[in-house]
Amino acid sequence: MTEDAGRLTAEPLVGLTTSGGSPLRIGFGLALDFLSTDRPLRTLLDEHTQLLDLAAEIGFDSVWAGEAQPQMPQPGHVPSPFLVLAAVAGRTELTIGTGVTLIPLWHPLRLAYDVAILDNISGGRFILGVGLGKPQVMKRYGIDSRAGAVRMDETLAALRRLWAGKEGFHGSRVRVDGGIYPAPYRPGGPPIWVGGGVFRSIERAVEYGDAWYGATQQPLSLIATQAERYQRLLRERGRDPAQARVAINRTTFLAPTDAEALDEGAPFIGSIIDFYARRGLIDVSSASADKTGSVGDEVVFVGAPKTCVESMRKYINAGVNHFNFRVSMANMPPALVRRTVELLGREVLPRFRA
Repeated sequence: MTEDAGRLTAEPLVGLTTSGGSPLRIGFGLALDFLSTDRPLRTLLDEHTQLLDLAAEIGFDSVWAGEAQPQMPQPGHVPSPFLVLAAVAGRTELTIGTGVTLIPLWHPLRLAYDVAILDNISGGRFILGVGLGKPQVMKRYGIDSRAGAVRMDETLAALRRLWAGKEGFHGSRVRVDGGIYPAPYRPGGPPIWVGGGVFRSIERAVEYGDAWYGATQQPLSLIATQAERYQRLLRERGRDPAQARVAINRTTFLAPTDAEALDEGAPFIGSIIDFYARRGLIDVSSASADKTGSVGDEVVFVGAPKTCVESMRKYINAGVNHFNFRVSMANMPPALVRRTVELLGREVLPRFRA
């Protein structure tokens, strides 16, 4: 960022250009937790509505809800993100999206209908983020996890076909007869952002999707690898890699200074790190008392706005061009959530707006 007669101007973004050579616009969303153990969902919806009014005013373009299947009280993602986003759609003009929907848990026909309805409710402002999920969750739904990847591929293929107005889909794991009505608001259906940390996820994003979507727990090193794979595979298939949308979720806590952010954010950030570490998804040294410091911006954004800007540059240079900031985790008080959003909107986002 440079200063010109007192005005802030955006710095050039490394490696991000459209096919015409102009800078590719960076996207900014809020990945919100709609499940709390100390406030009912209705209260969270009201709190988040006020937050989204602010977010729209200061430069955010989207809001996201994740899917989880909790069996005991815990804050985080909800088991029914489509219902939550349907409620949110009438309260904001921001784009809405799932980050992510666990595709193997859904019957493809039910999913095709529900997405079409949500796309109509939102007036074409919906993005379907998708992921595979864990074998344990599939088992609860009576789904053979060994066939989960094939089921996901065929479900995405069926969605594309049904949303295009075609009749049925017959695969090895997925069978749908007939078409659907109503069609999605947008011809061909909403964009699909495909998550996953293996090479097959990248192939799936190229074959069925419109973006690759990195998860909360995936480190920068993996994100950089997946972004490179995505761009390379697009190039090999004759498509413009400069148009590749690479999105990530990043747990984020900002304060005026690094010291304040690390001190005040420790219980909330630590809760997220502990959640994923217990599942073997984040590597945290058992000797490290400072969990936030042990993972750093490989996994989270914590600090002053300047520190967040420096961290984001690393991701942009790795190929990321959409950031979903997870700002309301672990029963965080609304005032702290709002402060992070305000600091992002006032002091961080303008540095990446061309």
